Amino acid sequence: MNPKVTAILVTLLVLGGSYVYFFELEAGPEATDNRAVSIHQREYGEYDVVGLEVVGPDSSAHFARAAEASSRDWQMLRPTAWPPDRIDQVRVNGSAYRLGRLTASQIITGVTDLAQYGLAPPDLTVTLTISNGQKITFLAGAQTPVNDSRYFQRAADNQTVYLVYGLAVDELQRLLDDPPLASAPLPPTTVTAVR
Repeated sequence: MNPKVTAILVTLLVLGGSYVYFFELEAGPEATDNRAVSIHQREYGEYDVVGLEVVGPDSSAHFARAAEASSRDWQMLRPTAWPPDRIDQVRVNGSAYRLGRLTASQIITGVTDLAQYGLAPPDLTVTLTISNGQKITFLAGAQTPVNDSRYFQRAADNQTVYLVYGLAVDELQRLLDDPPLASAPLPPTTVTAVR
């Protein structure tokens, strides 16, 4: 075999092995590999979550289930009061439901420097209100270097950081950037037969 080809293959093998060792195997002494670990003590169902507040650096939104409506649809309380018929129920309910059942792919314990995870200050502060009156506050941080995850933390435990699926946090940010207004119904159309 050609010595140049051999040198190139050995270099690629060393680089690939180094990547696996440093980024996949050596996550640090604080990291524990726990697949699909729930962030909550129990999972919350669709109607267990009755309030959702998302606060970013420049904007915020507060949603609550309408108590008087039999469907228990979402309404927006802030920054603008919108009744349930003005709200895209699928988007708000999907965000609340995902948070109520949120799992982590990895947990990092013994954290002392929250800034390295984008949590000091956080990108978002999210508060869930549960039907029993309990409030759970989360902090969403930076995106991880690999695996499309985000750093996430329960505000009550500032030494534990979770890696959660990035889409869950992205959808929360989207509630601020693109308010979940229901689509206006299309005007009725008239079909005329052509002969």
